[in-house]
Formats: sequence, structure tokens, C-alpha cells
Amino acid sequence: MRVVIVGNGPAAASAIEAFRQVDKDSEIIVLSDEPYPTYAPNCMENVIRGDISDSALFYKGGFEFYERYRVDFRPNKEVVGIDNKRKVVIVKGGEEIPYDKCLLAAGASAFIPPIPGRELGGVTTAKNLDDAKRIRDLVLSGKVKRVVIVGAGPIGVEDAETLRSMGLEVAVVEFFDRVLPRMLDKYMADRYMEILQREEGIEFYLNHQVVAIHGEDGWVEAVEIVQNGSDRRKFLRADLVILSTGVRPRTHLVANTDIKLHIDEVRGRVVGGILVDEYQRTSDPDVYAAGDICSGIDAWGRQRWIALFPPAQQGGAVAGYNMAGLKVKHSGLVDYNAVKTRSVPAGSGGLFEDAEESLVFEYEEYLIKVFLKEGKVYGYQFVGRPTKRRLNHANPFLKGLDAKVFLNSRGLGLEASGVLFHHFIKQKDRTFSSEVIEVIKRGMLRSLGNPKFELPLFHRE
Repeated sequence: MRVVIVGNGPAAASAIEAFRQVDKDSEIIVLSDEPYPTYAPNCMENVIRGDISDSALFYKGGFEFYERYRVDFRPNKEVVGIDNKRKVVIVKGGEEIPYDKCLLAAGASAFIPPIPGRELGGVTTAKNLDDAKRIRDLVLSGKVKRVVIVGAGPIGVEDAETLRSMGLEVAVVEFFDRVLPRMLDKYMADRYMEILQREEGIEFYLNHQVVAIHGEDGWVEAVEIVQNGSDRRKFLRADLVILSTGVRPRTHLVANTDIKLHIDEVRGRVVGGILVDEYQRTSDPDVYAAGDICSGIDAWGRQRWIALFPPAQQGGAVAGYNMAGLKVKHSGLVDYNAVKTRSVPAGSGGLFEDAEESLVFEYEEYLIKVFLKEGKVYGYQFVGRPTKRRLNHANPFLKGLDAKVFLNSRGLGLEASGVLFHHFIKQKDRTFSSEVIEVIKRGMLRSLGNPKFELPLFHRE
């Protein structure tokens, strides 16, 4: 059997590992439009800062990963589509690669809005490793003093904090009325943003949109913004502009096929990626999809497009097992996320926009908000509060470290978000009783930190 995997991110790597646990002999071909081995896409701000090792960035072991799992890795191969009737993957230039099973794990691409001036030098996205290296090189050149970031999502906020820590002036422009608009509600987002303003000195322009990017001699000089509902224009000086305006799943790969997409049946429009079931199968039983390219079923049973690292790994593993002949079903795609800003963490899971009720708790350094619908957990959010932390000097691994540097350079949040997620999905089918609320108040994070409390992410039938 020949398995062709389109894409080389976390979903692809997890699929390879799972597949080889079952099938040691079948051929695996991986096609990537980048020259690099699998890398951690959620560490691009670390690349910009220059504080990540190759072993951490290329977390699967670099090119040796493909040798270990006997994978035919083909870098710099841009796939433009598949023909699922003839069972071939089509590479740019016309090459066709036959498959018996295919996994679409090509992720999502950065969305670039049609802003006049976006083609100027110094205007870039911050989605992949080449983007991060480009930004770092520009900063280290000494030519950049002032940065404007368009979009206050997780990537925009993390890059803002990173570049501010490197000594640059940073302004963030956001169309909505809050930062992290898909992660936090207004109440939680305002508390998070206030800390970034006070502790980091980042400027935020909420309820604004960019109308043009201006430059001279082919290089950016200013960003023109306008407040929503107003004609008043403002110009922000900029030597570098980062477009952090979201991503779009690479559904063009199935554009000429009968493979189904995630469509809002009421509105009649595409609202996500390639549609998959709990086995990561598409509407074609020989084509699977995992990661940012697809819309799957979350832990609450809702069909959603979740462009995050954890569900990419989870979905990739499930697809790998099933392509190898097992019948493995995930228990709902995990959707917890956190921003790795060093002054204060923030994170969320589930949904909140149409919740019927919410409860706010304080626990140690966290402010936690739980959203309920029909009396059951619908989602959660948390924001940290900056506190003075001390090192445990009895820890031998910390000997010789400067405490101030160590504490100021750690990204916190994802672990806490994972613990919260595993707690709340246990409550998703139960009424959120006063007893449960009391348990949360008395130390939920500490009590649920033990791995034995985690729910399985998938199971074999």
C-alpha cells in the first residue's frame, strides 16, 4: 500500500508515528511546499527572539525523523490539487503521484486582506518559519524602530510582546472591540490588554481598520487607520508591518473533486475546512484530513474548524491509525489554546459567544470564567495576573541561572489551559452544580494536574 501525505506539520508527523505503530512496511510519501523538516508552528515568536534551539524547533528530530520512520520525504513540492477518482496527487508542474490512501494535512495559509500598499517592502505575514526568519533578520539589521501589527489574535499579540521585548516601539490595530476576539470576551480581554499596555508598553488601537499602507522607494513608512464608524484618519509610523489577519484552510486542494467542505446549510456558504468525521475520514473513504485544513467534531459534539496545534496532533494520530487498518475514533477534537506572552498568560477552550450564563472565579494567579448553556459547561477562559514569582533554589536544574532572566523569559499558559480543558469536558454533560463550583474554588488546577485525570483523546473500537 502507498500512503501519500500532503503537508508536513504536526498533523502529518503524528499520522506517521501512529501509522508505523501498526504498519511497518507500506510506503509513505510526504510532500511539503517548504524545505524544512517538521517544526513547531506555535514557536515562531521564539524564532524571532532567537531563544529556541534547533532540537526544540524541529521537535520531531529533524530529517532523521523520516529515516527512522522510513518515509520518502519530498521537500519543496507544492501540491496544487488531488484527483480522487483517479487517486492521484497533483504537484505544481504537472507531476502526478498515485496513492492508495491519502492524508490532506496541508494546514492553512495566511490571509492577506486587499489593503493598498500591501506589496511594499517591510510588509509581511508571520505564519511560517520563513516569515519568522525574515522578521528577525529585519530587526537585527537595525533598520526597524517602529512596528505596526494588523490583527490582535494570538500570533499578533505574541509577536507584539516579542518585538517590544527586543526594544522596538509596537502598535497593534484591531478591527474588533477587544484583543484575542475569538479567544476572550470583552470582560476578560480588557483585563489582559490592560496588563500588556501597563507592563509592556504596547499601543492598541481597537475598533480600527487599516485603509492603506504608505511608503517611499518601495519600503513601508506609515500605516493609515480609521476608527470604525468615523472618517477621522490617523497615520502610524512604521518600518515594519506584520499582517496577522487570520488564516484560511487550504481547501483549494479539493476544489475539483466531490469531497465535501464544511458548509453552513442555512447561509449556504463555506464556514470551515474539509469536512471529516470522528475517524478523520472525508466524504471519500480513501482520503483523510487532519489539522488546520479540516473541520472536525469537537469535544462538545459540534462541527467546527479549529486551527490549533493540539487538535492537529490528535487528528493526525487518529488518521494514521485508521489508514493503517485499525478503527480508531477520537473522543472529540480538543480546542484549548493559550497565548505565550511572558508578562501574563491567557487562554480558552470551547465557545462563549452565545452562552446563556457565565461564572467568574479567582484561583491563585488566575482569573477564570466559565460559560454555561442549558446549565452545562459551554466553554471557559482564563487570564493571569502578574505576580512576583520566586525560583526554587533547591532545584539542581536552576543552579547558576539568573532568576530575573529566567522568570521573565518563560511562556506560561498552555499547560494550565490543557488542565482546564480536561476538567471542563468532564462536566460538559452534567449540570454545573453548586458542588462543582465549590470544587473549582478550592483548587481545581492543582487537583487536576495529575495525568490520571485526563480523558483519552481517542480509542480503538
